[in-house]
Amino acid sequence: MGTPLQQRAYELTLRVANLWVLGQGAGQALELHKRLFDAATDIGMWTERAAGAASREAFRSALYEINTATRLVKLWLRLLDDLGCIDPESASPLHDVAEEVHRLTLSALRTCRDTVQNGQGVHA
Repeated sequence: MGTPLQQRAYELTLRVANLWVLGQGAGQALELHKRLFDAATDIGMWTERAAGAASREAFRSALYEINTATRLVKLWLRLLDDLGCIDPESASPLHDVAEEVHRLTLSALRTCRDTVQNGQGVHA
């Protein structure tokens, strides 16, 4: 697969999907698990859109969507973990991958962000 961001985003999506399929805590927190699953699949979708972006602006827009979805994954993971609806052995690696995806996304955003210099946009 492509970039480290794509690889780790896919791994995160795969791990969350596996958690969803296993149904851990599904009886207790089905809606939260669904939201976690939806946010994780959004990361994969937006990562692929970024990889195939036709312009720098489309790429950056997709990165912002990845950032939003990753923050939501982290929220739902933390909430499910704090509620005891995810096995701690499953939650810890998910937290780690979500943090790495978030760091990679923020790094990519910083790299492609426009900076204003002397009143003109300059690509960083």
